[in-house]
Amino acid sequence: MVLSQGCEVFLKIVVNGENKELTGPASLEELIRQLGVHKETVVAEVNRQIIQLDKRSGLQLSDGDQIELIQFVGGG
Repeated sequence: MVLSQGCEVFLKIVVNGENKELTGPASLEELIRQLGVHKETVVAEVNRQIIQLDKRSGLQLSDGDQIELIQFVGGG
């Protein structure tokens, strides 16, 4: 369900299996930044499609999107 208040839109999305509400319009890159994830160390998938790093800023999220963020962790 998309709720609108002025120019803002409230989106209901799922991130890594967790329901979230997001003020939109918002890009995938903005979501990653809001979550405090380093964009260079994460693979992002939206609705089962992997989104390349250079395409994230142009991908506007929509109500009902399902997002998976897989973060690389180094160690040794």
